[in-house]
Amino acid sequence: MKTEYSPRVTTDSHAVTLTVDCAIFGFADDSLRVLLVRRAVEPYRGDWVLPGGAMYQNETLEDAAIRVLRDLVNVEDIPMHQVATYSAVNRHPVRRVITSSYFALVSPEDHDPIAREHLDQARWCALNELPELGFDHRIILDDAYEALKQELRSQPLAFHLLPESFTLKEAQEVYEAILGEELDRRNFRRKILSYDFLINTAEKKPGVKGGPELYRVDDVKLEEHMS
Repeated sequence: MKTEYSPRVTTDSHAVTLTVDCAIFGFADDSLRVLLVRRAVEPYRGDWVLPGGAMYQNETLEDAAIRVLRDLVNVEDIPMHQVATYSAVNRHPVRRVITSSYFALVSPEDHDPIAREHLDQARWCALNELPELGFDHRIILDDAYEALKQELRSQPLAFHLLPESFTLKEAQEVYEAILGEELDRRNFRRKILSYDFLINTAEKKPGVKGGPELYRVDDVKLEEHMS
């Protein structure tokens, strides 16, 4: 029997579960890391995945991402960026699941992840030491990393990772470590020196004769720039 197709959303429309998955990147020990969690339940019990979960009926996707990070891994108060939506028919073995992914860039020392609910471990893992990930989370993670790099080239996302006072060389080294590539020194300095939130302290780096100048960030102006 032929099934009639309706372009409208009705009570007979096919139901799916909507979820969020979060790639939380952290910069520590001169390398980029990502927060992974290990599942303690099926499916994919014992596998490492990105923190994620289902959206509740009274939530937006953004609300769900905030709740998932807070309730599952004790991570709060971080600005997140949406990456993509994944709707492959068989991406979840239990039922039809469509997920939206988010990324954030944080300092791991500011966050103490604790695995909760259906998880038994949480850890910061270096990108060059990733375990095999469950579901399609390696694809989601790779896409999030590309989105992070693209955002870094247009927005000053990484300045909050720097110490209170820093040199331009130190700032460039952080960006290069995250991007995984060398940057032209002259172009990098021209770009960041154009930011109005960057303040020359008129001080020199201690311990180095005639050392490089130290800079700091005006947090209020940085926040205005990012908004």
